[in-house]
Amino acid sequence: MGVSSWEPDPTGRHQYRWFDGEEWTDQVADDGVQSVDPLTSSEASLPRETPPPAPPPSSGQSLENDEGESNTAQPELSVMLASRGRRLGAFLLEPLLAAVTLVIGWLIWSLIVYSQGQTPAKQVLQLRVIRIESHRAAEWGWMALRELVLKTAVVVLLGGALLLGFIWVIVNGIVMLNNDRNQTLWDKMLKTVVISDPHHRFRPVPQPRQESGS
Repeated sequence: MGVSSWEPDPTGRHQYRWFDGEEWTDQVADDGVQSVDPLTSSEASLPRETPPPAPPPSSGQSLENDEGESNTAQPELSVMLASRGRRLGAFLLEPLLAAVTLVIGWLIWSLIVYSQGQTPAKQVLQLRVIRIESHRAAEWGWMALRELVLKTAVVVLLGGALLLGFIWVIVNGIVMLNNDRNQTLWDKMLKTVVISDPHHRFRPVPQPRQESGS
């Protein structure tokens, strides 16, 4: 089985189409927006270029490592970046879910899905936090630092002074609007991005438990 990745759409109808390692799928992407375009049986079996080209990031977006070099190990991240609208939706949905679940339910839910690189709102909206350095979903500890310390704790602390809380939200909005990765301040601090992952391609795979010998 070959390597699965985003490739230039062989039909020419879209920028990229997902190749699952054996054949082309119905999942396509244009300018970072994913959609579905069914294929005929003959189109699904179109040959894949050899060697497969690494699709360039859409809309000038790129993911770089610490040295500033573009990382093309998983180029699909660039076309999967969550839009600013979806990120804003998650930001507004989070306190609503907390209120509906009386906070305790939201907190328990959060502690469970942190291991998937998600929060309750991100799970509902099928978003996932990815660490740029590893191109993998953020681990539980990373999510706890991101959500409970850099986000929630700071927002609650500054919320005591309404003006400071309002300024914090505005600054985050300005930061997100002025970078190609749609990152907020806490994303920049922890080198993370948020992607749209409706097909759970970046969901961590549980590691099998090793039985101890007798």
